[in-house]
Amino acid sequence: MTRDIKAMCKSLRLAYVADVYESIPFETKEQFLKELFEKEFVLREEARADRLMKKAKFLHVKELDDYHWGSHIHFPQQLDKDELISLSFIKRVENVILTGAPGTGKTHLATALGREACRNGFEVRFF
Repeated sequence: MTRDIKAMCKSLRLAYVADVYESIPFETKEQFLKELFEKEFVLREEARADRLMKKAKFLHVKELDDYHWGSHIHFPQQLDKDELISLSFIKRVENVILTGAPGTGKTHLATALGREACRNGFEVRFF
């Protein structure tokens, strides 16, 4: 039976359903289907973000949570930390230029913003 389900899922391009359907607790059929499809969507988004990050060719794994926002960081008047992290500049089709002395975290911040953009479905390329 499992082989039949895996074959059908492959044919329907439901990449994760065959792997997770047995682990979903349920009380009604509708609840089961809803949770099953939600899990499929979540796993697809995670896989897409992983593909985008590989395609971006980041040199290191850097995250915004690990970035040290010190007093050496200065923002222009129209931008602040929260707006930068929200990636709203991408939606407005604006550039962000990071300048500063070596060792101040420019690459870390650029990589972390790029990885966050990948998680939000944006295509990124690190040079």
